[in-house]
Amino acid sequence: MTVIIPKVAYNTIVAATVRFANQKIPRDDWLEVSGIFIGKNEGDDVIITETYPIMHQELDRDAVIDQYKWSDEDYEALYIIDEEAFSKGEFTVGWWHSHPGFKVMMSHIDIKTTLSFQTNNPLAISLVFNPERLLRQIEMPNRKGDPVIQLKNDPGFKIFRLDDVSKGIVASYSPTDYNILGFESMDQLIAQTQRFIIDITKFFPKENLLGTYEQFIADRVKELNSKLLGTEEYIQTLIRKGESNRIQDVLQNQIRSIRQYVAETFIKIENMKEFTKYLEYKEISLTIPRVEEIITSWHETVSNLNDKLAEIAKKY
Repeated sequence: MTVIIPKVAYNTIVAATVRFANQKIPRDDWLEVSGIFIGKNEGDDVIITETYPIMHQELDRDAVIDQYKWSDEDYEALYIIDEEAFSKGEFTVGWWHSHPGFKVMMSHIDIKTTLSFQTNNPLAISLVFNPERLLRQIEMPNRKGDPVIQLKNDPGFKIFRLDDVSKGIVASYSPTDYNILGFESMDQLIAQTQRFIIDITKFFPKENLLGTYEQFIADRVKELNSKLLGTEEYIQTLIRKGESNRIQDVLQNQIRSIRQYVAETFIKIENMKEFTKYLEYKEISLTIPRVEEIITSWHETVSNLNDKLAEIAKKY
């Protein structure tokens, strides 16, 4: 049995997990994230076509055992996703969740959840991901005080299946083979994903995502306007100093700098649009339209940029 994982599905797990467990968040505040896989079975193989983040833990410092608290919105999301998948001849083929900062294994709660999937679909899978395993290429020890286990070219997860569902919550489990598509090698996967984690950490916050994006665009618009105004002021200073012979060189350099700034902003905007693919399902309907509105304000600002630059060039 082999599980086929497309690159976008893998990236979704990484992004949704790192959003709630990264270097900008105190380690004690890291939260587990959970979602489902949509796809189909081909023989004994599981073909994943889509990955959906569904929910994350609520921080409870008094809890003895961390538990998921599924909301009505979460259950509604599962129903909608399943219905959409069924209309395309696909179905829920398993689930995934994160173990940020601790061993990739299945707890008794994880076994119970996997049992609910595998009872209805014997090929159902359970993926457990730890971003630290990916970043540091280590597995945490079985017992506290034991040394960590060094890994090489590990994607940060394992996929498990219960060995015998008839044994219920005391069933043992075993790892399953997988193949991640979209990378030329595991070396490339590790390198690209580690860089991807840096981008997610910087620009995909667990809280106030809209406020973060809104402030980013507002700052970029303000800075762009400042660059345009500064260009004219610089040229006027040259004229006052009797250095008009430098105007064309200065103008070309300033225009080049402005265009580079705009290009860098568009790259960030593409990141913003990409990261909306990694939202929890219940966030999508409200968040994506607002992100599009925020981005529109930037597009409106740069829509007549060429005219403004041409006007400055003509003026001087």
